[in-house]
Amino acid sequence: MDENNRLTVKQLSATDASDIELLLKEVWPTAVEYPNSWREMRTINTEQIVNEMNNGFIYFGIKANRRIVGFYKVFIAESICVGEHQSVHSFYRNRGLGKAMYKHFIEFAEKIWSKRIYVNILPTHAASVKLVETFGFKKIGEFEQISGMLVHVYEKEIGKFDDQKK
Repeated sequence: MDENNRLTVKQLSATDASDIELLLKEVWPTAVEYPNSWREMRTINTEQIVNEMNNGFIYFGIKANRRIVGFYKVFIAESICVGEHQSVHSFYRNRGLGKAMYKHFIEFAEKIWSKRIYVNILPTHAASVKLVETFGFKKIGEFEQISGMLVHVYEKEIGKFDDQKK
């Protein structure tokens, strides 16, 4: 958030990895709606974050008081974008960070000419379900991401573009 309390989502880099790790250590251990094994898998360390960045994941985040208070990551495959791992510090929940990040995700996908974007949402996360539906995502399926954890797959069609980019 900038000095005017506006939510500004910016691309993060490897120099932000330790701050991302700190946020994950604060967020995921208390995310009891997820199985413990999933929470442990999502609490990745600095080295793993940098490795993901070097292997195609693009991290975007929101900072407040010089620290990352929310982030998500995107993986691009051909003409689709997959958004995942959205995490928001508990102190900053219900302040519009999730909404700002979804808006940014859609704008990012449009900018790179993606045709579709996807996210997986726990069906019990009413706020997340409402958010994706507000942004025009449609539920297209469901699957068990890990044993005992059902997720709903949401898709948003960005547009039909020919192969030439502007």
